[in-house]
Amino acid sequence: MKKRFISSTLILTTILSLSGAFQSKAFAATTLTVDCRATLRGVTHCASGSLYGVTESKPFDINQFVAPLKPNVFTNPALAGFNHQQPIGAAIPTAGRLKNTTGKVMIRLADIFPRWPYGFTNMNDWLGKVTSVINQKKASGYSNFYGYEIWNEPDGTFKNNNVSFNDMWLQTYKLIRRLDPNSQIIGPSYSYYNHYNMNAFLNFCRANNCLPDVICWHELGGSQNISGNIRDLKTLERSLGIPERKIAINEYSDSNHYAEGQPGASAPFIAKFERNKVDSACISWWWTNAPGRLGSLMASDTQKGAGWWFYKWYGDMTGNMVNVIPQNDNSNLADGFACVDSNAKYISVLLGGVNDGTVNVNIKNIPAFIGSSATVKVEKVDWNGKDTPVNGTNTVFSKRYTVSNGTINVSIPGTNNTSGYRVYVSR
Repeated sequence: MKKRFISSTLILTTILSLSGAFQSKAFAATTLTVDCRATLRGVTHCASGSLYGVTESKPFDINQFVAPLKPNVFTNPALAGFNHQQPIGAAIPTAGRLKNTTGKVMIRLADIFPRWPYGFTNMNDWLGKVTSVINQKKASGYSNFYGYEIWNEPDGTFKNNNVSFNDMWLQTYKLIRRLDPNSQIIGPSYSYYNHYNMNAFLNFCRANNCLPDVICWHELGGSQNISGNIRDLKTLERSLGIPERKIAINEYSDSNHYAEGQPGASAPFIAKFERNKVDSACISWWWTNAPGRLGSLMASDTQKGAGWWFYKWYGDMTGNMVNVIPQNDNSNLADGFACVDSNAKYISVLLGGVNDGTVNVNIKNIPAFIGSSATVKVEKVDWNGKDTPVNGTNTVFSKRYTVSNGTINVSIPGTNNTSGYRVYVSR
């Protein structure tokens, strides 16, 4: 994403305007239910990456600013510099910087070309360029690659009268399978989820034996459609007899793009990604003059923002992710995600989103290791803008709760839409 093309924006704006009236209604209080017995999967930190969030030189210190977040996947251009779409951030040297972290790199092949939309030429030229990238990747010796994203937003950026997107996909797929057979292939990477486009793409791939290992698209208009889109994809897979694929959302952002990396706006995204077991997700990159800031989690190259601290809480999660039930899964209202670690003996719940000032967190089926009473610490991190440095988090309160029938109810007053919150339960 360097310049967002108009058709996608208009569609997203229409969707948001239709849903806005419902979401503006005030609720007496927001309640989130955490079911400690409903294990989703082991902790993966699936949503802790970003698009162009790490480059060859930024952030300044990988160990200080990146590693503590337990990053998952970063999307980076296959090549960068003169005559390529991005000036910096090439995938292979970036993977080298990340090699001692949990971070993996998704190679965005379309960024080989200059301009926006991409300046695709012809298949021979394209396949030659892709071959060169694959050979460079293999020669690097780095193993922390997530896979190859064949194209980016083909619904608006693949423009060629001599070859169709599907034919380009098929030929590129075969090339990657031949030259780097164990790597993951990712796509179609639509700018937004569309049932009919996805159905046509999957039908073609099934018929031509070129299904992606990871199905990818972007969610750039808010979090309210994510769960429905994933349900639709899984229905499509079943109807076509396709084994369920991994899912990547390698660009995600609130509809107010200035809120990129904001704790309050991020929480409903992460909650839905975790609840639906998304494999990877990357914060978007709307601020094209500021790459290497972890999707606006950093206020600058050397200063942490509010989002950094919220994602640090996310990175601190261990054990198993458990189910959190919001009042409305198809909204950007308050939502959360939680883990239970039976070895370290704690429960951690992170939350945020649109609310009326009070969020009640109902934690049920609390494990026996907590005992008959629990210490509950509620913390928050406040956001005053993506460029505003934040030195740390603040404690809202810490007190003892009696565990009654395996349940405690934690009420957090005075919450707001932009801050992020953590409820930490221990013995």
